[in-house]
Amino acid sequence: MKGSAVAMIIILLISSAISSAGDEVEKFGPESFQARRQALLDSLGTGLALLYSSGEYGESGYRTDGHFWYLTGNDDPGAILLLAPGFRYEQVLFLEPRDPEGERWTGERPPLTDSLEKAWGYDLICRTGRLDGLVLSCMKRSPVMHLISPLRSPSYDVPPDLDYYDRVAERIPDTDVLNSSRFIERMRMIKIPEEIAAIEKAIEITHTGITDLLSAMTPGITEYQLQGILEQSFKRQGAQHMAFTPIVGSGERSAILHYERKDQKLEPGQLLLIDVGAEWEHYCADISRTFPVDGEFSDRQAEIYDLVLEAQDSAFATIRPGATIREVHEATENVFRKAGYIDYFIHGISHHLGVDVHDDADYNLVLSAGMVITVEPGIYIEEEKIGVRIEDDVLVTDKGYRLLSADIPRHRDAVERWMLGARSSAR
Repeated sequence: MKGSAVAMIIILLISSAISSAGDEVEKFGPESFQARRQALLDSLGTGLALLYSSGEYGESGYRTDGHFWYLTGNDDPGAILLLAPGFRYEQVLFLEPRDPEGERWTGERPPLTDSLEKAWGYDLICRTGRLDGLVLSCMKRSPVMHLISPLRSPSYDVPPDLDYYDRVAERIPDTDVLNSSRFIERMRMIKIPEEIAAIEKAIEITHTGITDLLSAMTPGITEYQLQGILEQSFKRQGAQHMAFTPIVGSGERSAILHYERKDQKLEPGQLLLIDVGAEWEHYCADISRTFPVDGEFSDRQAEIYDLVLEAQDSAFATIRPGATIREVHEATENVFRKAGYIDYFIHGISHHLGVDVHDDADYNLVLSAGMVITVEPGIYIEEEKIGVRIEDDVLVTDKGYRLLSADIPRHRDAVERWMLGARSSAR
């Protein structure tokens, strides 16, 4: 029954996932998150599930992890979600106790009222001190606990809900702990129109940010100055966060996959490789482009660039419902192998994209309409100080795919015109 429930949820999501083009971008309302929680409740069937807010602090404040935000739309540190199908309170949000002295410094938090529950779409909102009582009450009737958190996270070694489940199991005999993380993984893989529109907005912001970078790119400027231009551009356009720490690498650093220092000056004749993405309403863009610092590719740089572009086009041609990411990768490898550059292609071709830049997903599943993935071939020749990557964001449709980042130039001549136009407008 659980498997069929998930299948029905995915079918319903797919049926509305393709029609977002041209829609006005709106922020997600509480009804969106309430519907997601209800869909997950229907999948769980019995028992209960806990999910902890396990995020991190950045320049723009606290950002919770993808699973928690996907189900709650809440960025409160220390918050906990309880889902208990069939009980009096099926959807419960726990918030940490108020700290009047601390709130004098960080801002007042809203009091817990019936109106807050109604506004946020919960059966109950209470303080974390009530967690044990409600959990034990549920467990006495149905001693099943579902693990729905990601099994791997940069925020923790052992999921906090699993640690809590172990302590509950010591008090409730014959408790079953079931790994049900696949339910939410599969829900997140299929994007509804509002999600696609949010990703497109993040891509649009990223496009403008790269144009702003190009208007300032000139020999002598440092990589970190260019990163600063990106960050300011994203913020000016309303992006709450960077989707990830940008990669901005020139010359020999363009061939370093996760180059971090960004302390070098751009020099004539070099390539600049950037891997960047804005975040809009928790949805991410992920775009890579490679530019000649002088504004024109040399013959050798053009040769490698065109090969990478050919590989990307070959990958695009394989994207359709029923295909696998492995097939997309093999199409890329075939191009590089035929040209004699397979040893310089050293990473995967694709990942899912959404609330997280590497969105949680079940990679055993074939591609389906409504999935959003990246396609990012690259060639890295350290001895020649040449690194080229072209990365775009793609929506799988019922007939093939739609390139969400189609407005961002990727063909070599269009890239050169883009650079020329950006520099001209800056004068």
